Amino acid sequence: MKRALALLLLLPALAAGEQPKDFAYGIPLAVDGREALYQVEMPAAVYAGVVRADLGDLRVFNAAGEVVPHALRPRATTTRARPHPVKVALFPIRTDAPAGVEGVDLRVEKSGERTVVDLRARDGKPAAGAKLVGYVADASALDAPLRAIVLELAAGADDVVSRVTLEASDDLRQWATLASGASVVKLASGGVRLEQLRIEFPARKAKYLRLSWPGRPAALELAGLAVEPGEAIIDAPRQWREAPGVPVKNKPGEFELDLGGRFPADRLRVSLPQPNTVASLEILARARPADPWRRVAHATAYRLRREGDEVRSPDIAIAGAADRYWLLRVDQRGGGIGAGAPALAVGWVPHRLVFAARGAPPFQLAYGSRDAKPAAYAIATLVPGYQDDATLDRAAQAAGTSERVVIGAAQPAAPLPLAGEAATRERVDWKRWTLWASLVLGVAVLGLLALRLGRQMSKPAARPPEDPA
Repeated sequence: MKRALALLLLLPALAAGEQPKDFAYGIPLAVDGREALYQVEMPAAVYAGVVRADLGDLRVFNAAGEVVPHALRPRATTTRARPHPVKVALFPIRTDAPAGVEGVDLRVEKSGERTVVDLRARDGKPAAGAKLVGYVADASALDAPLRAIVLELAAGADDVVSRVTLEASDDLRQWATLASGASVVKLASGGVRLEQLRIEFPARKAKYLRLSWPGRPAALELAGLAVEPGEAIIDAPRQWREAPGVPVKNKPGEFELDLGGRFPADRLRVSLPQPNTVASLEILARARPADPWRRVAHATAYRLRREGDEVRSPDIAIAGAADRYWLLRVDQRGGGIGAGAPALAVGWVPHRLVFAARGAPPFQLAYGSRDAKPAAYAIATLVPGYQDDATLDRAAQAAGTSERVVIGAAQPAAPLPLAGEAATRERVDWKRWTLWASLVLGVAVLGLLALRLGRQMSKPAARPPEDPA
């Protein structure tokens, strides 16, 4: 805890000496001045200009050129949506057969928007009788799995206690039980109402539902029935960036691409140059030209045309890659992709940056620096009472008051050059090179001294003069 607190106190100090001119580009942020915190969705230009894939070279400055606190909001690439109940067509089943609904064969005929249900006994004759034994509901228009039904009782039904059986079928012949002995209750007494009209079951797809109450003497009169589709997983909207493939010299079937930035891609889209093409390809990526290629995905891409319609291969989901350089390696069996070069598009969900509106506007988002280190706060530190992404816009203040923290929307303008590309290029580290030169020179001097000493030691020793006596 103490280390975390020390780090948070150190972050502003690390960025305190920075100025907008230390960064390559800036984007003015317009605010209305009414809120303490503002949020901006990261423009694509930021990913094209940052040096760090983790967006550590981002800063927000106020009009005085001071760095203000900022945090990155957690990205949600998918959301769960619970659709509203959908009312479906409901048809009563009437028969005097002792077997109830089991003694009736059903057949549905549709003509435009009109649906007719034909009820027949097991012997093929039209079902006869006035006794209500169940209902069949037509849910064939829904593609999503169903997870519950909601019953609407007939008018005046305020004293209902029953148990029902719910079944599902796709052909009106084979029925699978979804719920057996489910309670249906609607009571009113002394101004108090008790209702249980919703029946939940494991989600499954079904074209038809059958509701019955076997063994119960009283029929359950319904005025309508609604079905609840299961939760749907919806992809968040993505931004896209496409780059054309450039053939690699002396390597047939290989195409290099430069996206011009570090976009946090989690979707890939391959465009083939000619229709009626199917190709197996390997997709690789790297952050810098000197890095080795890293395999990202293996996929089959296609572009097929039939009767004037063109069908293309779906987007490729990947774990996530913020690399600038990409390589498509096409299997050459079957002629590869023929003439022309493919293109690759990457899709990503933009980050959302939240910053504190400290000081006077206008504020500016600066990015692109070879020297900047990460200085973002954790979102839970910047936003009082933050618990998760769903509560970000309505988080209660940490002081325990009933007031809410409101996050305003900042409007980004067009990017402006600050220091330009010079702020992103690696500078020559003269101190390091001087040190290395000194070390090399020292080693060379030592080598020369050792060589000289070795030569001296290898010379034969001088003989003493002989005594004439």
